[in-house]
Amino acid sequence: MTGVRVLRSLIAFAFLVGAVAARAQQDPGAAPPYAAINRAAINYSGPDREAARDLAGAEIRIGILVPLQGARKAEGEALLAAAQMAIEDESAAPLAGGLGLKLAVRDEAGLWGRASSELVKLVVDDLAVALITSAEGRAAHLSEQVGNRLGVPVLTLASDSTSTQINIPWLFRVVPSDTAQARLFAEDIYRTRAFERVLLVIEGDHDGKVGKEEFEKAARRLKAPPPTSVEIPAPGSDAESVAGEISASRAQAIVVWASAEAAARFLPALRGLSAEIYVCHKALQEPFLNAARDAHWGRLWTASVKAASDGRDEFERRFRTRTGAPTTPAAREMYDAVRLIAAGLRDSGPNRARLRDALAARGEYHGASGVIAFDGAGNNQAEVALLPVK
Repeated sequence: MTGVRVLRSLIAFAFLVGAVAARAQQDPGAAPPYAAINRAAINYSGPDREAARDLAGAEIRIGILVPLQGARKAEGEALLAAAQMAIEDESAAPLAGGLGLKLAVRDEAGLWGRASSELVKLVVDDLAVALITSAEGRAAHLSEQVGNRLGVPVLTLASDSTSTQINIPWLFRVVPSDTAQARLFAEDIYRTRAFERVLLVIEGDHDGKVGKEEFEKAARRLKAPPPTSVEIPAPGSDAESVAGEISASRAQAIVVWASAEAAARFLPALRGLSAEIYVCHKALQEPFLNAARDAHWGRLWTASVKAASDGRDEFERRFRTRTGAPTTPAAREMYDAVRLIAAGLRDSGPNRARLRDALAARGEYHGASGVIAFDGAGNNQAEVALLPVK
C-alpha cells in the first residue's frame, strides 16, 4: 500500500507542476515554476497500437456529441448536417480494405451528467474510433476524461484554453483558443485603437468565466487599464438594470464572452451605443448570427482563422443547398474535423492509438474553416485574424 500511495503522490505532483507551468506561460506576471513539463512534446507511450487492438467490422464509426434538443437544437442540426456531408465526400474513396465510414451520433442536451454517459456509450457501445464534441466547454472537459481513460482521440470545437493545459495526449482543438482570441481582441482594443474604457460582458457559466480570465490576463500583459465586467442576466430576469449599467459605462469597446443564445438575448441592450463590439468564437451560432445580420450591426468583430475563399464559398453553397440555411463557423469546423479523422484513418487504419499518432504527426490541414495545425499539446496554432461578423 505504501508503494501505491507514493505513486499517487507522484502523479498528483506531476499534474500540479503541469498546471502551474501552464498558468505561468499564460500570465507573464506569474512567478516562474520550480519545474515544468514540456507541453510541446506531449506524447502517448502506452499500448494498443498492435493489430489485435484494431476495431472490427466493415465500417469505422466516428462518434459525434451534439445538442439535438432544447435551445441549441438548431446548432446541433447544423453540425450533424456538416458531418454527414463530410462522410459522403469521404465515401468517394473507401479506406484500405474497402472499409466505409459512418457517424455514431449522441445527444449532449438534457439533464446534467447525460453528456458524460453518452460519450461512454459512443466509445463502448458504438465502438467509435474517435470523438468530436461541440463548442460547449463542459463537453470538451468530459470528453478529455473519457478519451484519456479509454484511449480514444477527441477533436473538439470548444475554445476553452484549459482543456489542453493538463498534458493529456488524446485531445485536439480545431478552433482558436480563448487565449488566442483574448490576445487578439486586447491588441486591437488597447494597442491599435488605444481605447481605455472597456466593458467585458460574460455569461455566468464555466466558458464565460474562462473567457473573462483570459481577457483580463491579456489586458495585464499589455499593462492596460482593467476592464469593467458585467454578467448577462438569466432568461426571464429584469435586464433593465444591466442595460443601464452598460450605458453608464461609456465603453469604447465591449467584449462579449457568451453562448449564442445568451449573446442574442443580450444584443438589443447594445443598440445605440458607439462602442466597437468583439464577440467570442462560441457565440457564432444561431440565434446570435441571425440577430447579428441585422443591417444596424456594422461594428461586430470576432477572431477567426482565415480560409481560402474558394473552399469556404463552395462549402457555403453546398450547405445552403442541403439545409436551406446559411452556414456557421462551427458547421465548417465540424466538416473539417470529420475529414481530418478520415485522413488520419487512411494512415492508421481502424486503430484508436495509431489514429492519435496520425493526428499528432499531421502538418497543416487546409479546409473549409481555414488552416488547422496542431502543436504538441493539441492546440490549433494557425494564425488568427480579426474579422467582421457576417
